[in-house]
Amino acid sequence: MASASQYMRRALDLARNAADSGEVPVGALLVTPGDEVFEGRNAGESGSPLEHAEMKVLRASLAALGRRGLTESTLYVTLEPCLMCLGAMVLARIGGLVYACPEPRFGGVAHLQALWREGRYPHRFPIASGLMEEESRALLQAFFEARR
Repeated sequence: MASASQYMRRALDLARNAADSGEVPVGALLVTPGDEVFEGRNAGESGSPLEHAEMKVLRASLAALGRRGLTESTLYVTLEPCLMCLGAMVLARIGGLVYACPEPRFGGVAHLQALWREGRYPHRFPIASGLMEEESRALLQAFFEARR
């Protein structure tokens, strides 16, 4: 069984792959209790705006496992998820979320937690942030500086 840092390193590799193909560098993977891994990276710039790394991972894992298979699985992502992705995580009933870097413009974790406090969205999961944050931030900054 790999460690959380090893999973996030792999997510960062996927983010680098996205950047190499001109996409915003975000990578994600979902890990099941049996160490089955589903991977994805951003593809929204060249395709649909719905092609976030998290959405790709959720689609693949739901197709393979169904919702019951996700309740004890953890999603690792290099950037704080947006509201669309967080809503999909709630509906898919993931077991937990670990993200590297906060996203001040589009990140939705604080909004989701506020909804939980109001008693909305009965499915809740633990959320951890900051794992390999500096590496993720540096990758994003280099990508956007090169585009300017």
